[in-house]
Amino acid sequence: MFQSRRSRAFALGVSVLLMVSLFSAAGLARAAATSAVVTDTSSSLDVTAATGFKFVQATYQQLPTNTNITVQFTDGDTLAHTFSLLKREGVVIPSSTSSAGLEQLFSTYGAYISLNVTGAGIVASGTFTSPATPGWYEFVCLEPGHFGQGMYGFIAFGENLPANLTVSAPSTGPGVAVFIISGTIVALVVIALVLGFVFGQRRGAEHEMPPERLGYPEPPRPVVPPATPGEPPKH
Repeated sequence: MFQSRRSRAFALGVSVLLMVSLFSAAGLARAAATSAVVTDTSSSLDVTAATGFKFVQATYQQLPTNTNITVQFTDGDTLAHTFSLLKREGVVIPSSTSSAGLEQLFSTYGAYISLNVTGAGIVASGTFTSPATPGWYEFVCLEPGHFGQGMYGFIAFGENLPANLTVSAPSTGPGVAVFIISGTIVALVVIALVLGFVFGQRRGAEHEMPPERLGYPEPPRPVVPPATPGEPPKH
């Protein structure tokens, strides 16, 4: 009985430990999934198209309103990219928007600025006049498929970006989510094995089959010679 309780307590402890570890990993993944916000009150902006389909930096705030802003856009990747700032305030473009959909948006609302770079080390620069009133805007890469990979960012003029407006940091590897899912599967398998072992032991002890049911002959019983008259029976 004591051994059974100790085995069940061990299995429960393993299960709790694994679940706590998984939730901790998920929390760390969420904490690491956003890009830092840069406060820049100058009239110039340096942006780099980095490997992994991302802008560095991807979020800016407090840029001056009604000012000529100079943008220097550097290609830190081997692919072609664009820096295209949509001329539409307060709009978050859905991540499911296709390349054709992006082109349609920019055709409808226009762009404050759109710069193109075509390979590693290429630099493009341009100047635009920032909006006269505070507001925030989204910029994207218009190269086919790049926006869907996470290549976008936000700029706020004369104000801070909304606290809930973040940019997920793209990953060049399998990604944290893949490791969390894999870890969950492994944890469930381990839990199932542990619980199966514990309950298997209990059921085996309670319902152990006799040897003849398993195909083995029953052990022979010892032959006790008959007792002679006057002697106590032998066992």
